[in-house]
Amino acid sequence: MLNFLCYNYCMERETKIKIYKTLIIALVFVVIALAIYLPLKLSGTLDKISNAEQLQQIILNGGVYSYAIFFIIQFLQVTLLPIPAFVTTVAGTLVFGPWITLLISFVSVMCASMFSFWIGRHFGEKLVAWVVGTETTEKWQSKLDRGKYVFFLMMLFPVFPDDILCLIVGATTNITYKFFFFTNLITRPIAIACTCFLGSGLLIPFSGWGIPVWIVIVLVGIALFYLSFKYQPQIENFVVKLGEKLGRNKQETQTKNLNESVSTQNTKTNNNPKTEPTTINAETQTESGTQNKR
Repeated sequence: MLNFLCYNYCMERETKIKIYKTLIIALVFVVIALAIYLPLKLSGTLDKISNAEQLQQIILNGGVYSYAIFFIIQFLQVTLLPIPAFVTTVAGTLVFGPWITLLISFVSVMCASMFSFWIGRHFGEKLVAWVVGTETTEKWQSKLDRGKYVFFLMMLFPVFPDDILCLIVGATTNITYKFFFFTNLITRPIAIACTCFLGSGLLIPFSGWGIPVWIVIVLVGIALFYLSFKYQPQIENFVVKLGEKLGRNKQETQTKNLNESVSTQNTKTNNNPKTEPTTINAETQTESGTQNKR
């Protein structure tokens, strides 16, 4: 009885400690977020960095720390600041060029994505619902529950909110850190590279022959944006079904390989001679011969 009471006391104490730690971490996170967001908002800096040209000037004013400033801006736009990634990436391209911007953006976005996933996994669905809204969380959770390859495809297609998904998937699914990391490692550089090289005019110049090409690209982009907005439910359902199919195919392949392995093992077992009974019979015959001689 005494042992039982001690066990319950220890369990309650550990539970309380975990709750206290979680509350302290959540409080620190909220304080840091407010300490970053409020000064930017009240000083008008947040409105300035929503424009690529003004953001470019802010980065240039950093001098030798401009690389670190750009890294922090890219990190915050994924985790905290409501700024389109296109704006920050184009601003970085205007300052550093496409290659350096691609490298800094990729490292920063990867770190921010892993941080968002950790926040969701550590603090759970309630915090995520408080940050992005209950309706948004439930909407994407119902789709992400269909399988991990649904998440991969959502990160691959540009019509889905990548940054929000990183937070939600950590809180509402059992996707591992490894799968999440490699999904971002494959999908994130595609959008960043397109923004860096197209936005810098390196691939298609903003003068000469590039002008009619850009007109066509803009018109196609507007058409795709309109169609993606109009048929968004159909696109989402298509991606979800495709992800489910990929998951089923992989599971069927694993099952098939397992069955083949078991079948091969059984065949090898059946083909092996039964040496043990033969040995026993030989020993029995030897003993019988010895007794007859006696």
